[in-house]
Amino acid sequence: MLRRVGYFVGILMAVGFVAGCNQAKSPSEVARDVNSASQQADARSAKAEEKAESKVASEQKDVHSAQREEQHVAAVQAQDVAKTEAEGARKVALAKCEALSGNRQQACKDRANADYDMRIAQAKEERVNTDPKQ
Repeated sequence: MLRRVGYFVGILMAVGFVAGCNQAKSPSEVARDVNSASQQADARSAKAEEKAESKVASEQKDVHSAQREEQHVAAVQAQDVAKTEAEGARKVALAKCEALSGNRQQACKDRANADYDMRIAQAKEERVNTDPKQ
């Protein structure tokens, strides 16, 4: 019999706990809780959006900076290649001038030097037009 009473008391306590946990709140309490939860959710969402926008802006800045650096390096290297090609063409032209003599040789050398100067000027102009750091 004592055992039955123990089971009965245990069951009543369990039912009491379950019934106590699921009691409905008053409409004003529910409205207050919903309003509070909504405000917190809105604040967290706004904060998350700000953080996301900030990170995206930072990454875009990094990408822009990297692209600018890449364009600068490409422009410098293009100028270096053009200069090397101009020097090579000048040396070939000057070597060909050696076959001439007198005024013709000097005119040939002058033309080779003028062509070299023009190619160097074109390379510099191209760099100015393509290098974002110029």
